[in-house]
Amino acid sequence: MSTPRPVTESGDHPPSRRERFRQATIDEIKRTARAQMADEGPAGLSLRAVARAMNITPSALYRYFQGIDDLITALCVDAYNALADAVGTSVATVDERDPADHAARWWAFARGMREWAIANPADFALIYGTPLPGYEAPSEETRPAGLRFTGTALRILSDAVDAGAIDLDTALIQHRPTISDDLSAALDAAGIFSDRRGIAILLGAWTILQGHLTLELFGHFEWLHVEADVLFDEHVRAMMLTMGFDRAAAAPPRQSPSATPPR
Repeated sequence: MSTPRPVTESGDHPPSRRERFRQATIDEIKRTARAQMADEGPAGLSLRAVARAMNITPSALYRYFQGIDDLITALCVDAYNALADAVGTSVATVDERDPADHAARWWAFARGMREWAIANPADFALIYGTPLPGYEAPSEETRPAGLRFTGTALRILSDAVDAGAIDLDTALIQHRPTISDDLSAALDAAGIFSDRRGIAILLGAWTILQGHLTLELFGHFEWLHVEADVLFDEHVRAMMLTMGFDRAAAAPPRQSPSATPPR
């Protein structure tokens, strides 16, 4: 099952009118599907509802997607790429100012992920929420996009270790996980940091980020009388101490208050 690819120019020849129409229709299908997910959650997504919203027959959608799984895969790839773009842009703002400030780079990564999740709760739920019944993401389709996001985190971690901003020997996580051969090969091919302790540290950090965002986005912090930004920063700071950052470097930089996440 293959995910439709955006139409791009080939050589000096721009896309034909038919190709442009096809790509515009694919984009409209995905926008409509995202709107449906926002209203009903990823589990409520259906081709019939998408077709009804677009005022076309369900069978017409099969000209663009082979089925609901194909559409979900396309949305997952888009979500991973959008998240990678968001954290990449956030980290780039620090790099422009001081690429040697490795703690600030990690703060930018964490806050960039949160800002994207708050702005796109349905996409966050799609890739990090409850697995959709009967759907299994094809790794050959989703992994390259997922590695863009993961790769940003691993490169920040690798740079911090190389610069001495993170001491792997004093990090609280010392586990060396066994990873699959294909993932190891993918990391090596991408030139991504693959120290097993570093990967374990990243998994621990990821658990804190994803866990916090899942609770925040879906309303489980409403009973706490504390600002959401402050709570998030405390979790990130604790995560950075666990990762091996110096206590002073882990202090949160100032930021503008975030928008209240949708419920």
